[in-house]
Amino acid sequence: MARYYHAQQVILDKCRGHLTCLRRCPTEAIRVKKGKARISDDLCIDCGICISVCPSNAIVPLVDAIDGISNYKYKVVVPSPVLYSQFDPQIHPYIIHLAFKNLGFDLVVDEAIVIPSLEKALIRYIEEHRSQLPLISPHCPAIVRLIQVNYPNLTEHILPIEVPREAAAREIKLKLQNEQGLKPEEIGIIFISPCPAKIVSIKQPAEKSSSWFDSAFSIQDVYPLLLAQVKTISQTFDESMVPKDFVFNLGWSTLGSISRSTGMENWLAVSGIDHVKKIFDDIENSHLSNIEFVEALSCMLGCIGGPYIVENPYVVRANNKKQRDKYTTNSSQIPEGFEERYKSGYYFLQGAIKPRPTKFFDTDLQTSIRKLKEREKIYSRLPQTDCGLCGAPTCRAFAEDVVRGEADLFNCIIFTAPDTTDNRELIVP
Repeated sequence: MARYYHAQQVILDKCRGHLTCLRRCPTEAIRVKKGKARISDDLCIDCGICISVCPSNAIVPLVDAIDGISNYKYKVVVPSPVLYSQFDPQIHPYIIHLAFKNLGFDLVVDEAIVIPSLEKALIRYIEEHRSQLPLISPHCPAIVRLIQVNYPNLTEHILPIEVPREAAAREIKLKLQNEQGLKPEEIGIIFISPCPAKIVSIKQPAEKSSSWFDSAFSIQDVYPLLLAQVKTISQTFDESMVPKDFVFNLGWSTLGSISRSTGMENWLAVSGIDHVKKIFDDIENSHLSNIEFVEALSCMLGCIGGPYIVENPYVVRANNKKQRDKYTTNSSQIPEGFEERYKSGYYFLQGAIKPRPTKFFDTDLQTSIRKLKEREKIYSRLPQTDCGLCGAPTCRAFAEDVVRGEADLFNCIIFTAPDTTDNRELIVP
């Protein structure tokens, strides 16, 4: 089975086995054994919930070291639009660009440069593929992985249009090679991420062999460095310093922004994985056939609520609205050659997003059916209270662990009561 890159790790010395992460994990990827949390490699979707809820701060992000940018001759940064909203709306976005350059970057590129093209490609694809409705946005990589793990039948509903961050990185890398004669290995393109899922999508894309990015840092790591520069630059900054060709657009950073910006009518926007799962259940049961497009985001309020933001998400939302109103420039022009690029597949994902194989019942059909029967037999005899004291998030998940040989039936403290006898017969095929 394939190994998967993940953007967090458990610091075992700090873990106190609180069970909070176990109970909140949306894909039941966490087990607590001997008082320590363990994260399943194939079930984890890097949503970052475990990082946010751990009371001991024992689950920490894995990110690249910022000093790694020195390895590249030409350094480009593509910040998530969410980064700008960590700052007071009075701070002009161009000040953030100047701050990045003071940190050693040669060029700052916003996702806004590709948004108009992607919006048009998105609308065109929906019009041409109405038999697949509803189509689901691939914008949130945690949602893409949720579908791969928990809703494999919905992979065909994922809209195969490239996401802004990757499209922007491709545009600038190809442009620098053509216009400045730089070799691909000389160009370092760095993404500033609001969440672990987007870092994982760069380190190990779901649909292609490699990302157009070379590295990724978290907003939490970059923000303190930027803040010091922003304070200094702001003292002497004047808006006359902003280049005439400066373009600013916060793009698809908030819940519903994709659907609103494209002008669609029959759309649905949902955030928070628990809410997303309910919508996906409805799609699987054919209850949303009247919806054309589903914008699903794992973090509440959208990317502005990501685990790596530094401000309160409601403050970020307010900042975001004020910055949109104050600084947005007209970037709606579709570049020449759109039709040719669309027909050639330029705006599409490079490969199909397929279901992720997991370790549970991935054998032949006959064996799988037998194991499913064993699981249900065990589950029927469990208390079905989902207390988590066995180290699994639910009684059914515990029954699966027993069938796989990863847990002992008597790990259930209620099942081992004195009046139970011959319980081990439950797991005999």
